[in-house]
Amino acid sequence: MHPVLMLTRNNLELTKRAVESIYQQRIKSSAWIIDNGSKDGTVEWAEEAGILLDCSPFNTGVSVGWNHGLNKLFGDHGYEHVLVVGNDTVLPEYLYAALLSYDVPFVTGVAVDQMPSSEVPERMPLTENPDFSCFLIRSSAWAKIGPFNERFMHYCGDTDMHVRAHRLGIPLYKANVPYLHFRSSTLNNASPQDRAVIQAQAEADRGQFRAMYGCVPGDAEYEKLFEEG
Repeated sequence: MHPVLMLTRNNLELTKRAVESIYQQRIKSSAWIIDNGSKDGTVEWAEEAGILLDCSPFNTGVSVGWNHGLNKLFGDHGYEHVLVVGNDTVLPEYLYAALLSYDVPFVTGVAVDQMPSSEVPERMPLTENPDFSCFLIRSSAWAKIGPFNERFMHYCGDTDMHVRAHRLGIPLYKANVPYLHFRSSTLNNASPQDRAVIQAQAEADRGQFRAMYGCVPGDAEYEKLFEEG
């Protein structure tokens, strides 16, 4: 069985669609949900479906959720690899097997805004610009890089890991394996109050990143971090 970790916070219908695409993979896959304070029935649905790994009564953030889930799946369950996806994704049926076919410690798919063809895409050279809305991480990479930095709640935890991995000499790859991603669904579908909280935390996360690295993701200075030896 090949595990898939998914963080959720509301958006139950999107979650159901994402989970269904997990069950349609060409290799037998299992969904595991870490819930971050949903109030729309997501926890009850996941519990009834037998896929609730854990839940929190409030939003602990992306980094905490990913760390908690990966620690459970790598540690408690003893898996050697985990596919991590957002609940705002839909996976073509070949995706898990395609990513797993790359003998690398960390590889992601590439997000697109329309459902990809059912045909397996052409195998292309890997690039080192990972897309963290769908990534396959092996236990070897998790052990060497370490967990996501929990000082970043909603944003920049992924880019911080990318920088740390680069400095350790561990490439984080992206493969030509597309998947559908409904970008910013959590923010776009949030209540005005929740949206304001998320946006404020995003600014705080970017400020933390700037304090650590002297830039923010997307800046020219950020790209220079990967030119360092």
